[in-house]
Order: sequence, then C-alpha cells, then structure tokens
Amino acid sequence: MNHFNLKRAISVFLVSALLVSALPVSVSAVEANTDKEEVVYVNLDNDGSVREINVVNIFGGNTEGVIVDYGKYLDVRNMTTTDTIDFSGDAIKIHSSAEKLYYEGKLESTLMPWDIQIRYFLDGREYSAEEIAGKSGEIKITVRITQNQKYRGDFYDNYALQASLSFDTDQCKNIVAPDATVANVGSKKQLTYTILPGKGADIEITAEVSEFEMDGISINGIPLNLNIEVDDEELMEQVTELLDAISQLDDGAAELHDGVFDLQDGAQSDLKSGVNDLQDGAGQLHDGAADLKDGGSTLQDGAADLQNGVNALDEGIHSLNSGIGQMQEALNTLNRQSPELVNGSASFQAAVTQVMEALIGAALTTEDLSALTDASSAMKAGINDLVNGITALQNHVNFDAYKDVMAQNGLDIDGLQQKNESAINGLEGLIMSLSTQIEDLKKAGVDTSEIEAQVSQLSDIISLLAANNASIGGTESYLQTVSSNLSSLLQGATALQENYGTFDGKIEELVNKIGGLAYQMSELSSAINTLVSEYGKLDQGIKDYTEAVARIVAGYSQITDGASRLVAGSSALKTGSESLYSGTGELLSGIVEIYDGTGTLKDGTGTLDDGVAELLSGIAQLYDGAGELKDGTSAMREETAGMDTEITDKIDELIETVTGGDFEVASFVSDKNTNVQSVQFVIKADGVQTEEVS
Repeated sequence: MNHFNLKRAISVFLVSALLVSALPVSVSAVEANTDKEEVVYVNLDNDGSVREINVVNIFGGNTEGVIVDYGKYLDVRNMTTTDTIDFSGDAIKIHSSAEKLYYEGKLESTLMPWDIQIRYFLDGREYSAEEIAGKSGEIKITVRITQNQKYRGDFYDNYALQASLSFDTDQCKNIVAPDATVANVGSKKQLTYTILPGKGADIEITAEVSEFEMDGISINGIPLNLNIEVDDEELMEQVTELLDAISQLDDGAAELHDGVFDLQDGAQSDLKSGVNDLQDGAGQLHDGAADLKDGGSTLQDGAADLQNGVNALDEGIHSLNSGIGQMQEALNTLNRQSPELVNGSASFQAAVTQVMEALIGAALTTEDLSALTDASSAMKAGINDLVNGITALQNHVNFDAYKDVMAQNGLDIDGLQQKNESAINGLEGLIMSLSTQIEDLKKAGVDTSEIEAQVSQLSDIISLLAANNASIGGTESYLQTVSSNLSSLLQGATALQENYGTFDGKIEELVNKIGGLAYQMSELSSAINTLVSEYGKLDQGIKDYTEAVARIVAGYSQITDGASRLVAGSSALKTGSESLYSGTGELLSGIVEIYDGTGTLKDGTGTLDDGVAELLSGIAQLYDGAGELKDGTSAMREETAGMDTEITDKIDELIETVTGGDFEVASFVSDKNTNVQSVQFVIKADGVQTEEVS
C-alpha cells in the first residue's frame, strides 16, 4: 500500500469507528469479574465549560457475585438490577446477580483530557448563548479544542474526536464551514469534523440566521489504534527518483547560474546598445516625422494654390478653345477664297497675254488706246487692292494677333505658359521631396500607398500642363508658317505692283505720244513681256499661298482636336486637383497621426530604456539568486544523502503515531481499575434555545 492509500484507509476506518462510538461496547470475553468498559458522558455548558461528568461502567460475562471497582464518585446507581451498591472512599462493591451489569457514577472531578471553548458572534459583536438566542443577522460560531494541561496526556495523544453540529436550514442560510463534512438530515445541515489524536482543532462556522437557535454540539472520542502493514517498496522507488531529481536539479542549478551569467553579459552589451540605437532611431524618426508634417502642410498649401491655378487654367483653356474655333473658322474662310484668288490671277495673266498678243503687229487706234488706258488703270487698282489685302491678312494672321484675340477673350497666353512652367517646376520639386519622405517612411515600416497614389496624380498633372504648353507652341509654329507664306506672297505682289507701275507709266506715255506710237511699240512690247514674266512669279506665289493655306487649314484641324483634348484634360486636371487637395488634407491628417505615433514611440523607447535598466538589475538579482539556488541545491543534495533510510524510519514513526503505537487502554476513573477493556467519551454541549414564555 502506498502512502496515499494508507492515509485514505486510516480515514475510512476512523469515520467508521466514530459512527459507532456512541453505541454500547460489548466485551467478547471476561477473564475476571472485574473486567469492564467505561463510557464517559461529559455535559458541557453552551460556552464549552464542563458542568458534570458521568461514567457508565459496563461489566460483561459472568458477573454473579461481588464486583469490586474504584472511582471517586459523588453518587452511583445500579442501571441493571436492584442489587445494592456500596461505596466508601473510592471503593465500590456491587453484589450482582446479573450476567451483564451497568452502573453509573457521577464523578467528583470535572477534569477531562480536552479544553473546549465555544464562542458566538453576531454582526461582528460577541454574545453569550443566552443573548444571541432568537436574534437575526450574520452569525459566526467558533469551537476551539486544545489539550487540558491539568490532565494527563495519554488520552489526548491517542484518542480521535468526531465533532457534530446541526443547523435548521429554515433558520440558517448560506452556511460556510471549511474542512467540514456536510450532510443533509431532513431539514437540517449536519456538519462533522474529524480531529486526529494530539492535534486539537479551531473550527469556524458562518451563516445568515433568522431567529437563531441551534441544537447542542456532540463530540465523541475513541482510541485510534490500528494494525497497519505498509509496503514501502514503491515509496522507496519514488524516493530514489526524488534523489536522482535532486541531483539533476543541482546540476541544472549550476547550468542556470552559468546561463544567467551569459545572459547578464549579453544584456549589458548587446541589449543595452540595441536599446540605445533604437532610442536614437526613434528620435530621428520623430524629427523626420516633424519634417514630413511641415512638408505635408506645405503640400496642402501648394495643393490649394494648384487648385486655384488649375481653375484659372481651366477657364483659360475654354477661352483658348473658343479662340481656336474662331481662328479655324477664319482660316476656313480664307481657304474657301483661295480658288477665287487663283482663278483671278489666272484671268489676269491671260488678259495680259492677250494684250501682249494684240499689241504685237497690231495697229493701235485712239479707241484702243483709251480702252488700254482704262484697263491698265483697273489692273493697277486691282494689284494695289491685292497688296493691301495681303498686307492686312499678314497683320492679322500671326501669333501676336492670335495672342491679342485670346487676350480679348480673357486669356493671357504668355502668362498661361509661365504659370504652366512655374506649376511644373513646383510640382516636380514637390514630387522629389515626397519621394524622399516616402523612402524614409518605408524604412520606418509606414504604409505609403496613399502618398504614392497622390504622387502619381501629380505626375499626371505635370503631363497635362506640359501638353498645354506644347499645344500653345504648336499654334505659334503653325501661325509662323502662315505668316512666312504670306510674306512670300506679299513680296511677289509688291514686285508686281512695282512692275505694273512701270507698265502703267508706259501706257500713259503711249497715250501721250500717240503720234510716235510706232517708235514706242518695241518698248511697250518689252514692258508687257516683262509684266508677263514677272506675273508668272506672282501667279506661282499665289498658288504657293493657296496651297499653304490649305495645309494650314488641314494642320489647324489637329490644333482644334488638340484643343478639344486639352479642354477634356483640363476638366480631368480640375477634378484631379480637387481630389489632390482633398487627399493632401487626409494625407496631412495621417502625417499628424504618424507624428504623434513617433512621439509615443520616442517616449516608449525612453520607458524601454528604463525597463532595460530594471531588467539588468533584475538579471543581476537573478544571477545572485541563481548562485543562491546553486548553493541551496548543493546543500540539499548533501542534506538528502541517506534520505531513503531516514524516510523509512519516519514512516515507522508516523504509523506508530497515527495508529496509537503501543497505547494500552487505562481507566479514566481510577488507576486502580486495571482490567479496563475500553474507554469511550461522549461529550455534549448545551444548544442555543430561546426561553419559552409560560
């Protein structure tokens, strides 16, 4: 049987023995007529003080004859027969005629092996049993059982007690009784306490009561003398394992001491240094977050300015688109008139040729000369109108005129280009700054996806602004081409005007010198030839001009399409700038949170540094403690050497203590009673009852 089973067996036996302790005990055999059993009845007041002790003496077997017994009694009585009991001093003689005899005696002494103290408390205040009866509230009852130092100790050291208390559940609620065995007996709760020999007890019971009453406390005592055989083989195996474990513990304590030394060394070097680096990094991160916060504010201000500029740009682009439409319509009108200009030039050239042919070998009449003068004047006027028309067209079809038209529509082309360039430069600088900050945030473990999306939008805005400036440059290039072609055309028309002036002068000379016409025909013919020759250049110039106008009209349609796309892009740019401004607000809010978070991190690293200092202190203590543990395990290893032998001796000693050892029952009444087979104690304390009103 192992140690656990031993304890359980003892407990079971003890409970069984105590349950029958109040019953009369029979004697299996009596060798002499004085062999007996004693049942000691102790009556206690409700505070535990002894009021009286009565002993029932039981004689079994053949009791016929004279029975001699001893005890200092105040009074005795025969409980079995009417036989006379004589007692003088401490000697009792009974003339018995029964086979089994019971007699009771009231002892002079009220000493017993145990001191019992019962106390009552209500709502924290102590009361007597009489005072507390019938009261309501939170009650506490204490029962203290100790050795009576005025009585010999053999009964205290060898007798087990069983104390029982009973409470009516109609009057007592929420009963708390630590270490008690609780049983329901009808409407009552029965609390039972088992008290081993030589141990005594401190019992405490609490409850919520109403009109409190309680039955008396019952305590029964019997000797605990058990015959137990213990197989300690398994226990000793466990002891051996324990000794091995102690050895391992000692070895482990030594390894722990060494490991804590290494831990202390590493913590003082690597950990402390790492925390210092972390603290410095947290400070730098906080400073960077402060810069980022300032940059975010600048970005938000720039986004606001950008939004205002984009709004103005959008208005200007719409005006530009309107002006381009007007220019497109003017160019279309010019292009539609080009065939008339080409046809008129061809007709003029044909007329001049016809004149030249008519003059060759023809005889001129006055009428012919008048017609010739009129035709020449008309041609001169037409050439002058042509020069004036080309000049007026050149003055209106150029980039400066285009800018004037745009200004009349509320758009400063030069200012727009400058604003676009300024916005592009500012946005490029902002993107570079944000890119640097994004890299810093990524290193700090911050999610930068929203910031990167904003940077992408800024890049799209730069593309739109660049496209706007490119469109303006394309318009300037096309208008410069038109102006150049018009310059060539004007040069040819001006040459025609000059040459025709010469021709017209010759006509006038011809009319004035009609008499000498024959002599002037050769010069006239030469002049006409020159006119025809020079007009061929003018006619080619007119053709080149009309073709250039056609090309400009075709190319300008691309400008018109680009302007339309620019309008659409400007709308997207406006929406994007609004989103950018809104996003910069959210970005700034997030940056503020990052700034606050880095501040918390900075403060946390300071706390961590303090914690590391405490950790180092704790490790130092741990090292000292590990050293003490090592010393302790070494000492324990030395102290437990031979423990198996000591445990065997202690088990024998414990069994002897629990089972009563060699205890021999002695009379409670008198040492002169030498044939006592058993002694039992039945102790009863008065209950708590209210006084009945008669």
